[in-house]
Amino acid sequence: MILENLASICLLIFAAFFGGFIRRLSGFGGALIMTPLLMWIFPIPFLIPIVMCSEVFGGALLSRHWKLHPGDRSRLWYMLIFSAIFLPLGIWLSGFIPLVVLKSATSGVILFFASYLLLKPHIQLNATRFLDGLAGGLSGLLLGSCGIGGPPAALYLNSTNQAFDRTRSLLSQFVSGISVFAIAAASLMGGGIDWLIYLLPAIPVYWLGMRLANSVLAAHAISDSDLKRLCLFLLIANAGFNLLLLFIFK
Repeated sequence: MILENLASICLLIFAAFFGGFIRRLSGFGGALIMTPLLMWIFPIPFLIPIVMCSEVFGGALLSRHWKLHPGDRSRLWYMLIFSAIFLPLGIWLSGFIPLVVLKSATSGVILFFASYLLLKPHIQLNATRFLDGLAGGLSGLLLGSCGIGGPPAALYLNSTNQAFDRTRSLLSQFVSGISVFAIAAASLMGGGIDWLIYLLPAIPVYWLGMRLANSVLAAHAISDSDLKRLCLFLLIANAGFNLLLLFIFK
């Protein structure tokens, strides 16, 4: 039992460190790193608050660096409202899906998402209220069912004709907002509050990951485009590793 708990804590520390590292570099991706790893040791309603508390913590720190564009405030609230509506539905649906399917689907979504952005398909969308709401709703549904909510919003926002810095700020604020909703919904729908004890190692290590990423950014040794590719390669490697483990131990 002691060895099992030690292994769980070590995996949590590893996931939190790289989650913080990716979140600082790209504005999203912390949950995409942490969730597939933590699904090996925690059920979905239990891991969601752990991951989302880390994301809220990261978002609070990043808010000092990335200010939301005034023109994006109404879009942010519109996306958050729809995510809050569909998030509980996703949590409810996850109770009917076998765990191995959830693990495979989560890593599969991340693999597709990261590969899609890496290939840079020439798809441009005009931002509309309908698409804002659709992206927010899909993010909430995916977060509740699989523990990750960033891909639909990130794919949508990266397909709009908008500067990267502005997109990164909006996406980071959205991730923080949806994280707050997820913490409350997951705790009320089966997660309880026992997950709080796991924040003691997770938050400091997440912060250390962000500090390392901040040092990388401060060195100005890597361009924004190279940083984005680095983050996407790390997401692909993480998702591919988890799918390999699922294939081996199925």
